[in-house]
Amino acid sequence: MLRELDKRYPQDKFHIFANLYIDSDDNRFPNRQVDHLLICRKGIFMIETKYWTGAVYHNIKLADLLRMIGVDKQGKMDGLYLLKHLLPREVMSQGNDSFTMCIKSPENIQVYAGDENPVNQVVLSGLSLNRVIQSKLNQLGIKPYIHEFVFYNYVSEDPSNKVIDIHNVLNQPYDDDYNKWGEGFSKPALFRSFYSELHEKLPDWLGLTDEQVNAIARLIHEEIVMD
Repeated sequence: MLRELDKRYPQDKFHIFANLYIDSDDNRFPNRQVDHLLICRKGIFMIETKYWTGAVYHNIKLADLLRMIGVDKQGKMDGLYLLKHLLPREVMSQGNDSFTMCIKSPENIQVYAGDENPVNQVVLSGLSLNRVIQSKLNQLGIKPYIHEFVFYNYVSEDPSNKVIDIHNVLNQPYDDDYNKWGEGFSKPALFRSFYSELHEKLPDWLGLTDEQVNAIARLIHEEIVMD
């Protein structure tokens, strides 16, 4: 998909990196794995790619599940009892923490919490990348913003394969305000549409010059790929 966008918008000067490992200052994870990194005239885009089948509940909390089954405060304990007998212990132990859940079948429910939650994964990877390159970019007078996205790229006509985004944080349209871009995309077509808008509408002063793109890509290659 990124190669297709590169061919469609050659003036954006794409540099595509895949499967990078970035040094981290977290002792539990000495390096962070990045699925895809795109550097182009429209910015730096870090993408955590998930090819998951089943019903994916993106970045939710236990309280969200209670609301989804229509439980009010008076019925909260009854709702918790119901969920406890329907969902695995990993879900019930999250308390007020966010997690992403993938239901492949009633017997196969995967819970991704903490550093395994795709949103946390890509944000922490973005922080690691920033620490590795920011000081050298400052020396070059370049201060780019790293945009982190989760990309669920399994597309199927089967209704059991879907992404449930109850907080409406995925698939947001382009906006000049980075904070309104959302957390990612649930289909390739939606990312393509977003990038097309980005290509047409991003003000020049928010983008990067050819020289800046090349300098960032060279730094990534020297500091990470060839490290």
